[in-house]
Amino acid sequence: MQTCYMKITFIRNLLLITTACCAYFFFNSCSKDTLHAKTHTETYTYTYTINTPVYKSKSDIFKSINGPANTAIEHAGKIYIKDNFIYLNEVNKGIHIIDNSNPSYPVQVAFLSIPGNLDIAIKGNILYADMYTDLLALDITDVHHAEYKTSIPDFFTGRAYPIIDNSYSYLQPSTTNDMVAVDWIVKDTTITYTNTYTDCDDCVFLENTSTAPGIKSGNSTGVAGSMASMILMNNYLYAISEMHSLGIIDVSDASHPKLDSSFSAGFDLETIYPFEDKLFLGSDIGVFMYDVSNPGQPVSIGEFEHGQACDPVIADSNFAYVTLHSGSTCGGNKNELDVVDVQDLANSKLVKTYNLTKPTGLSKDGDLLFVCDDTNVKVYNASNPSALQLLQQITSNQPYDVIAANKKLIVVNADGISQYDYSNVHNIRMLSFIAAKE
Repeated sequence: MQTCYMKITFIRNLLLITTACCAYFFFNSCSKDTLHAKTHTETYTYTYTINTPVYKSKSDIFKSINGPANTAIEHAGKIYIKDNFIYLNEVNKGIHIIDNSNPSYPVQVAFLSIPGNLDIAIKGNILYADMYTDLLALDITDVHHAEYKTSIPDFFTGRAYPIIDNSYSYLQPSTTNDMVAVDWIVKDTTITYTNTYTDCDDCVFLENTSTAPGIKSGNSTGVAGSMASMILMNNYLYAISEMHSLGIIDVSDASHPKLDSSFSAGFDLETIYPFEDKLFLGSDIGVFMYDVSNPGQPVSIGEFEHGQACDPVIADSNFAYVTLHSGSTCGGNKNELDVVDVQDLANSKLVKTYNLTKPTGLSKDGDLLFVCDDTNVKVYNASNPSALQLLQQITSNQPYDVIAANKKLIVVNADGISQYDYSNVHNIRMLSFIAAKE
């Protein structure tokens, strides 16, 4: 069960071992006069990483889903707020539940231990969370004693092989039958490879016929941040189930979600933002817009294209705000905020581009626009989207996402989670800070 799936880190050495006979003919095989053939042996070394998963049965995970309430924040991810609680994703490990009845004194009251978790959505007292490829439904009527209700296995097909070290490594599956990887044992190994080939001086070169060998809030639902890839609307849950697909789950019976359908919704999808009866899907190449007036049958109504870059998006009835940033697996070298006119979704158009340093998440409250950007959260007056006015900059270490509502701002960054009062935008006050473990 614990066989290893190797990551080849020096793969080019293997690919260079071909049967080329002469300098200017790549990947050709040759017909040779054996009297002029010479046999050579060369030795190569390459390094690979063995990633051995440590598995635990799903039944045992569900029995121990209520972890220690004081579990330290180590790698804060996405945020979700509902009623008086903040739900903070601990990347690939679970969900911190924070009682935010008093934003000046938030208290960590529970931790849901969910391997492979990245996203959160809540309807009533049912919390939906991904566990690698599976979608879980948990009853959180008592947040101190969450109860597993049911799951939809293999829904998030795009997470069958998780990336754990920011490379494009194909690893051992994170789930297998009734087992889930709860940890990985990583070990680098270097081995020696010997290759023997024949060199010929007087060859008759033929057309290649072979290939080189390869390596085979009082509402029933809460509010998600701009980085969400799973959201609730009406009695449906919409989630990016695979990088090009949107999955639709019927949650009319919240405790027993049912898979409705899945369809190709765009290229390299990353985030979902709901507004009224519309869905805005952020992707590596642009924003895909859908009408969900009929919730079970989204209809494509428009697309805004931009250059290759990571792309969270938020929107209101007139404009969409899109941040693009470089230096990630998305590719591209843009670092900017695009304001897009979406009054006619079928013919959206760029209003203006604002150059930034490395923007990520964003949120809007009335005319105030909050944008995470490298070492600050920038606060703009967005009453005129074609001429945003920078009002304030809140110092923050690599802010990742924000939620702004009711004059309170929640910021997730590399240091932890902070809250601010912006009732006076010219005098924004920090209310509280929960530090991440150093």
